[in-house]
Amino acid sequence: MKRSFFLLSAMLALAPSALWAHPSHTLSFSGRLVGIHYQQPSIDVRVGAKTLEVRVTPNTSIQRSGVFATLASLRLGDRVEVLAARSGKMLVAQSISAH
Repeated sequence: MKRSFFLLSAMLALAPSALWAHPSHTLSFSGRLVGIHYQQPSIDVRVGAKTLEVRVTPNTSIQRSGVFATLASLRLGDRVEVLAARSGKMLVAQSISAH
């Protein structure tokens, strides 16, 4: 009973993000955190020779070393893995994992 309730809860929690991001518009990349902008809020991630600006929303899941975190706990130079969706010309983070 508890297991099926947990599975149902997990499915319901993940359903809105699955509906929001069309698979062809979803990107996954990793790089170094080179900028944090609290006003917008967004982060800059250096991927190879390019720097990508990624918006952060209240729905963005942020983890640091496997533990849930906030934008304020990210540090410049962190290695990050980002799952983002395109919204027009912008990238919007669905999840950020810092190491």
